[in-house]
Amino acid sequence: MQSFESQVAALRKQGYRNKAIAAKLKVPFHRVMETVSGLVEDGVVESRWPRAKWTDKGSKEFQQVVELLKSGATLAAIGDVLHVTRERVRQIREKIRKRYGDRVVEPRPQPYVTVREAARQLGTDPGPLRKLLQQNGLLTKNDRGTWVVLRSHLRLKKVTEHPHVTQRQKCKYCGKTFRLKHRAQQVCSARCIQAHRQESRQRTLASSPAEDNLAGWHKELWLRIQRHRPPEQDQWLTLTQASARCGLTSIQVNWLRLRKVLNCGRSETLFWRDQPVHLYRASEIDIVRQCREELLPE
Repeated sequence: MQSFESQVAALRKQGYRNKAIAAKLKVPFHRVMETVSGLVEDGVVESRWPRAKWTDKGSKEFQQVVELLKSGATLAAIGDVLHVTRERVRQIREKIRKRYGDRVVEPRPQPYVTVREAARQLGTDPGPLRKLLQQNGLLTKNDRGTWVVLRSHLRLKKVTEHPHVTQRQKCKYCGKTFRLKHRAQQVCSARCIQAHRQESRQRTLASSPAEDNLAGWHKELWLRIQRHRPPEQDQWLTLTQASARCGLTSIQVNWLRLRKVLNCGRSETLFWRDQPVHLYRASEIDIVRQCREELLPE
């Protein structure tokens, strides 16, 4: 006597449908369906359901779509290859995603990432990161003309430990590590800023003027005064008189004195707050006026 499976297989090969087989063998329909499914998996009989070429793992179309999605191609580019619309490609992708999961249709990790994606990974802003990568020669352009960087370069110490990425900076004055509020910040507090400026000013005033530490018209003024020989009967001017004669403010003239660009003397008769008043040579003030008129923009 034949088994139930062999009877179902024989009737299927004769062309009977599943409902007819259930009626002929006088068994429930679901039992026939379960038996047919097992026979299809074993390869004894062929399935009568149409094969979906886009979602069947054994079809060439499925493998082609998955490979294109893995390569990171756009929906429009895939549609051009398959001769379908972009919307149809999106529908196919959603069918594959629902049946096999997200990992099947997700693109493979590319060796290059854009600056914006790199900034998102490192938790920083794209602007300073792009400048940092350009300074180190780590940026290249892809076929589309977009600036990209290798993923391996984002693990370099000169990138990961840079203040633009770590948002940490060492104060140039006190040496304390602090969190950056903006990219140009170099000191940790307003107190350090004031102390740094005061120290820098004292260091500048303590140094003698030279071509290396002077710039702009101050350098040309100092060179002219070095070549100048003051007359024996030179006139001496107060700060107010010197300022009016050369066209600079009193603060600017006083800075030239503190910077040792101008040679000054002290009055024996004029005093201000119990201190002798500084006097300026009229010939040197004339040189200041000439330099100002020639070199300073109006």
